[in-house]
Formats: sequence, C-alpha cells, structure tokens
Amino acid sequence: MKVTTSNKKVQDAPKKYTRLVLLGDKQGHRFVETKDGATELRFKIGKPADVTPRKFIAIVRDIARTAQSHKIELLALDVPSAKEFAKLTTFGQDWVISTLVENLIIAGYEFLKYKSKPENKTLLKEVLLCGLSDKKIIARGLTVGEYVNTARDIANTPGDDMTPKVFGETIQKLAKGTKVNVTVFDDKRIRKEGLHALWAVGKGADDLPRFVIMEYKGGKSGEKPIVLIGKGVTYDTGGLNMKPSGSMHEMHMDMSGGSSVALSILAAAKLGLKKNVIGLIPIAENAVSEKSMRAGDIINSHSGKTIEVLHTDAEGRLILADALSYAKRYEPRVIVDVATLTGASLVALGQVASAVMGTDDKLADTLKIFGEESGDYVWPLPLWDEHKAPLTKTRADVINIHPNFSKFGGAIEGGAFLSFFAPKSVPWAHLDIAPRMDAAAHDKLARGSTGEPVRLLIKLIEKF
Repeated sequence: MKVTTSNKKVQDAPKKYTRLVLLGDKQGHRFVETKDGATELRFKIGKPADVTPRKFIAIVRDIARTAQSHKIELLALDVPSAKEFAKLTTFGQDWVISTLVENLIIAGYEFLKYKSKPENKTLLKEVLLCGLSDKKIIARGLTVGEYVNTARDIANTPGDDMTPKVFGETIQKLAKGTKVNVTVFDDKRIRKEGLHALWAVGKGADDLPRFVIMEYKGGKSGEKPIVLIGKGVTYDTGGLNMKPSGSMHEMHMDMSGGSSVALSILAAAKLGLKKNVIGLIPIAENAVSEKSMRAGDIINSHSGKTIEVLHTDAEGRLILADALSYAKRYEPRVIVDVATLTGASLVALGQVASAVMGTDDKLADTLKIFGEESGDYVWPLPLWDEHKAPLTKTRADVINIHPNFSKFGGAIEGGAFLSFFAPKSVPWAHLDIAPRMDAAAHDKLARGSTGEPVRLLIKLIEKF
C-alpha cells in the first residue's frame, strides 16, 4: 500500500479518491456518491471521547477492511488530531499518525502468493493523508507496517517452502544493504558450537537445522546489547508424540517468534535506532522419521545441563534453551525470547494477548506498558520456584515437561523450563505468543499470521 500526503483538507482531495468522513454517532458505515460526483465512505465511530488507544487501532483497521470490501483502491482522509480524542492525548500526535499509518498497512495486507487468480482480490492501493505536509512523520508508521507484513509473509509460507535452510537464506537476503550482519550456522557448525538441543529437535528432518545470528550495532561502541531470541520451528508435527490432525495444519506458523525477531531488528536498522541489538534464531523442523528424537531420550544442551525429553512436542523450549545459553557470550543488558510455545497460554489469555513471565518484574511491567502503546498486548504470569521444582524430578538435570503430564499451568511450565537456561545475572523475559499466532475475528486482519510482536519489539529497542 502506498501512503501519500497533502496539506489540503479531505474535501479538496481529487475525485479519484474516495473521501473518508468520520461521524461521531453510532457505529456503522455507508458508501455513497455525492452530488458533485465524488464518493464518500461515511464511517460512524461513536463518541470521540470514548475512543481509547485500543479502539483507535480497531477503528483504523476496520476502515481499511471496509474500504477493501467496497473495492475502494484510493482513499483520502484527514489526519485525526489527538486533541479530538481525549483518551489519545497521553501518547501524543506522533503516536496517532504512526499508529494510523502502520495499522492501515497491516489491515490492508493479504497473503496472495499462492492464489492462482490474485487479481480477483481488490486491495487498497493508496491512502492520501490530508492536512499533513511533513512526510518524515509517517516514515516510522510505514516502516513498522511493512516489516510487520514481511514477518507475516515468512510465517504464512508453508513449511515445505520455508525450510530451515530457506529461512536462513531469506533473512540474509532481507539484510543485504542494511547495517545488520547475519551469520547462519549449518548443521555441522551447530554441532561444533555445542547446540545439542537444537540438533536433537531438528535432526529428524531432511532439511537440517540452522542457527541465525543477527548483529545490529546502532548504539555506542562497547554498549551492552539487547538480545532478542525467536523460536523458528518451520513446521511442527509434534515429533513422535504427534499432534492430532486438527491441530497440525497451522504449524508452519510455529516460526512466528523467529520471523518477528528478525524483522524487528531489520526495522530497527531501517529506522536508524541508536541501540546495539543481537538476534538469535534457532531454526528446525520437528519432523517424524527414524532419526527423530524419542520420548525418553536424554539429550545434552549448550549450557552443559542434560535434559530428559518426556514429550517430543515440547520442542520449542529445547531450541530456545540453547539460544538462551548462547546469549551469555554477548554480555547482554536484557534478554527477551519470543515463541509460540504453549496451547495453555491460549487457555489462560484467549486470543487477546501474549503471556509474559521471567526473572525481572520491572522488565515484565515495561513490556506490558510497551504492549499497550504498540498494540501488541501482553499480560504477566508468575514464575515461582513451585513451578520449577517438578521439572527437576528426572533422570537428567531437568525435564522438558511436568513428570505427571500435568494439565495445570502449562504456559508457566514452559517459562519455568527456560528459566534453568536463562543467564542469572541478566533481566530476562519470555513471551509466549501462541495466543497471537493466528488472527482472530476481533483483530480485523486477514486470516493467518498477525506479525506480532514486531511492533512491541521495535518499541522495546526504541525506548528500553
């Protein structure tokens, strides 16, 4: 989608544009032709005083989706003022403009790569922002929206096409011409570096695992980096503990954590953010073969801790364990890992927010605040010693799930396992983004990946 600007008001926009008219009445919309031959999309948003930041995002997305439903390709609108919406003044006018732009782009997205006749889908091609002459102010929104959508492209690609090797190559291609240095370990280097848990998960597939390292040095020399870790399971069958068929068809999106980390770092470089950031993305396909890891196996890990595998579908935490241990060499000031880790997080939070837990309450609170500002919402869960204790009742140092296959606190259990591998002296947070992997009806987005939490991670890099 193209976003252009004009210092004129929307009523003066060329007639080729459909003009958006916001009405402070009950919710709803009408698409009409005016007496002078122009077209208008009249959109009722309710009382402006009742529009919260969350509602504002929903309204913007609804406008984009409604425009597409009426096959509107060119849309003109006046840039809303934070002063008109009392509950938006906390974030300010720049937030209003950036959020408007990024959500128009995100809502205008459709994954059409595999459609044989994509021309049958009418997309919103251009939005003219009226009453705005400074193009620089929309740059952030454009970048954020575009990079969210690229993360969605990766996660929406079938696992047969987005293999671990292709994932690594894709990130390398996207990083060309940027200030992000990308290194990809192949299976031999993975074993040489002692990433044993990653190898155990990925060794059963024809396309063997990869480990992507992204280095963006936008900050001062010697300044400790932010380390972001993303789970990159390009397809998850569940392994030998195979998932039921109804739970498997969306498992190409199990790479969503990896794609969001990669694109947030590339966006940070595009925006020129003055921070040092490291991205670590362990990538594997959890396949079924005679070489696959077995339930009951005891495997090593990069940290030196041994792990008893009670369930092969608890594989994401295994590859993250190696990445968390590997992160120590960068002497980070903060670590955040991102993973579609547990179905239990959906039971806890529905499809509204990601779960956050970790070793630093202040960091979790900060992520919650940044979530409200970015639109990628998170909610904290506890991580107490009582959650960790059962995971040591094993033949090895730690076990990858509760020894009694407990149905209780599964999301916390995943975080508890990771806590054994997170550096003790560094603030660490775990984001379980399984609730936000796939768009829900209230998101007003195309079916498939949401691209979360790219916006949250960009905000973290900007403001932490």
